[in-house]
Amino acid sequence: MKCIHVQRDKQRINPSQLHKKYVLSTMYTVTQVSCQPKFTAVTVVNEQQITRFDSEHNMLIPTQDWVKEALKDYHWNNYSQIHLSEFARLREELNATMKSLGHTDSVHTFQRRSGCEWDDKTSRVQGFDEYGYDGVDFISLDLDQMKYVPRTALAKATAERWNSDDNLLKFQRHYYNTDCSNWLKRIGRVHLKKTGNITFYQKKAFSPVVCHVTGFCPKAMKISWRKNGKDTTDNVSIGDILPDGEGTYIRDISIFSDELDVSKFTCVVGDSFKNLSRDSLNKPGNSFNTGPNVAVISSTVILFTLGFSIITVVGFFYFRRRRPDHSRTDEEMPHVEIPLRQQVQDCKA
Repeated sequence: MKCIHVQRDKQRINPSQLHKKYVLSTMYTVTQVSCQPKFTAVTVVNEQQITRFDSEHNMLIPTQDWVKEALKDYHWNNYSQIHLSEFARLREELNATMKSLGHTDSVHTFQRRSGCEWDDKTSRVQGFDEYGYDGVDFISLDLDQMKYVPRTALAKATAERWNSDDNLLKFQRHYYNTDCSNWLKRIGRVHLKKTGNITFYQKKAFSPVVCHVTGFCPKAMKISWRKNGKDTTDNVSIGDILPDGEGTYIRDISIFSDELDVSKFTCVVGDSFKNLSRDSLNKPGNSFNTGPNVAVISSTVILFTLGFSIITVVGFFYFRRRRPDHSRTDEEMPHVEIPLRQQVQDCKA
């Protein structure tokens, strides 16, 4: 039987890299561009968009069916209120910044990127809060000292004003110490541990057995082999993570063993699993039970059209994240980078 083979690398699995990290990030944008909403807020968890808010609809919209259920009514309403409040605050800040800089006759944009990272192995939670004006780093919040730090001389007056606002600092302290981490843990533990399909194939006798995993999310999902109930990395190689064009991912993990008939092998994906059987490799259409949340599908080869999905958020550009002056190490900072893009131009210009 001819099998479609997803390219695999030859590196061994490093057990220290198998734990999951989750990053919750919201990009707020307030702008005067005439053809775009005056305010947008897009929230992403591990590269997957989960909510959107804009000033045209004036309500928080889930972009994944499970998100609202994950946050429950209380958390969802609280999260919605934060977006409404941020709309009003950033709109005022854009006007105040433009006035202080003498930018009253042109189109400008104010942005905020905020969120937190949670490592489910160490339980460490780390927040980040950065602001940009016209695509350039403007202000960041030092969460250790709970103090706003200007990133340009033009931001000094704004930073001083924010640092003198006790209510603002109190709210931010509560958000990063409590709400952000609670929401991220709830999403990470319950709803991002979903997988798609697990199938097995072997290109020819005595070649490695491949566990072919499709439709899984998040991208950092742990994938491994077990031998007789214990994790094993012997003669195991893990392939590249490839997008499937549907917002989820495809990956292969193979194992070479001459004990397929005498030992029990299991492919584990997140909290789900599927046991390998010799029959599944030799008899097309043979299926058997899987762990929770894993659909049983036939071993008939499935043709996948791989494509990269480009998500464009109108009126939305990113600015580069830099470390505070008192500097944390790269290891301590969140690993998601947002590159600097050019300034948004008025559509009528």
